[in-house]
Amino acid sequence: MFVSILLVGCWDERLYKNSSVISLSGFEGRIGDVTAYYAYPEATTEEMKTIVITGKGVSPRDVRQDAELKVEQTLDLSVLATVLISEDTAKDDIYEYIDIYFRDATNPITSKVAIIQGELKPFFELSQDFQSTTGEFYNRFILSLEENSLVIPYTVQTAGSLLFEPAQDLALPYIKMDEENRPVGDGLALFSGRSYTGENLSATQGVLLNVLNESLGRTARISYLYEGSPVSIVINRSKKDVNVSEKEIQINNKLEVVVSEFPRDHLKDREIRLALQQFLSKQIEKDMNEIMGKLQEAKSDAIGLGRIVRAYHPRLYKEDWSEHFATLNIPINVDVEIVKTGILY
Repeated sequence: MFVSILLVGCWDERLYKNSSVISLSGFEGRIGDVTAYYAYPEATTEEMKTIVITGKGVSPRDVRQDAELKVEQTLDLSVLATVLISEDTAKDDIYEYIDIYFRDATNPITSKVAIIQGELKPFFELSQDFQSTTGEFYNRFILSLEENSLVIPYTVQTAGSLLFEPAQDLALPYIKMDEENRPVGDGLALFSGRSYTGENLSATQGVLLNVLNESLGRTARISYLYEGSPVSIVINRSKKDVNVSEKEIQINNKLEVVVSEFPRDHLKDREIRLALQQFLSKQIEKDMNEIMGKLQEAKSDAIGLGRIVRAYHPRLYKEDWSEHFATLNIPINVDVEIVKTGILY
């Protein structure tokens, strides 16, 4: 009896040596004509290389079945790190492509999700430096963007849950290839409902969207030119106050910032400090209002104002929130306070 207890944990054992362990997958095309890519590492006596398998079919499940016909071992997605989806594909109902990850208990739902520009194939054919850890590379790449507050942190689980939330929309990382065939974080892809709108925010705008969304990472840095001189700040703390009326939602942001770059110096001088605070307040306010304009144009409530209205002002909430959100007047006011200007003060 004692020995049988020790053996209980082995009943569902799965050996990696018997499987092709997928770290990166991706979809392009449309339902009815879907193409999927799967990348997994393969070790030889001389090197570790990445194998990319392509599957075609009418649905995400069907393309995986097609891919299974091309490998010597069963595809294992239990350690899947990243899912990439083509921008054209994401303009359909994106949930149709991630639903399969909720249907199998062995699939992880903590994988990162990103929208990519153009075709998927170049993103799977990385340089030799990255080939042994393709999926993990993209996962770390997106985590780095999150830590720098350039994108909003989402996983397959949190993104999938939000697709069923009518009062808030997704904003997923948008990645493109540069001239050297290296992935570049190019901001955020805006969604309305379950579909990608085709509209994006830049990486800098992504930082300010994280401020509005109250989802800052470890660092949130933005830079401007102040009277011809560079000034960079790190947002140390953000406090948002939302006032809702029948036709207007006013957002007031109080930002405490640290000056990390200012060659002109002399910030101990009260007049210079106040002038810089006023400049930063006006500039960030202008940028945030531009972001809000883009969100409304795309009918994408990526900061969840609908949740606030539904919770505290249910009389003003509309079932077709995305349409209603686009018609509201949403002014944003910003007040910046410099709380630190260097290492010592």
